[in-house]
Amino acid sequence: MTFSSLLLTGGFSVKNIQSMDLWAQGLFVVVIGLIGVFLVLFLFFLTIIIMQKISESVTAGKAKKTQGAEVQS
Repeated sequence: MTFSSLLLTGGFSVKNIQSMDLWAQGLFVVVIGLIGVFLVLFLFFLTIIIMQKISESVTAGKAKKTQGAEVQS
């Protein structure tokens, strides 16, 4: 089974992957590995965005609390 026919038929079973040529098996591993790496990088990116939003809201809350305390004095 060739790599292109594997992609077209969607037959991603272990038996089909083992029956591919060696270069096709390597290409399959590289593609899956790159997808995994970029998925992890995307999750780091989302985490950084969420942490920045939390930090901004905490800073805004502290500024509002400080401003409210000055008005009461």
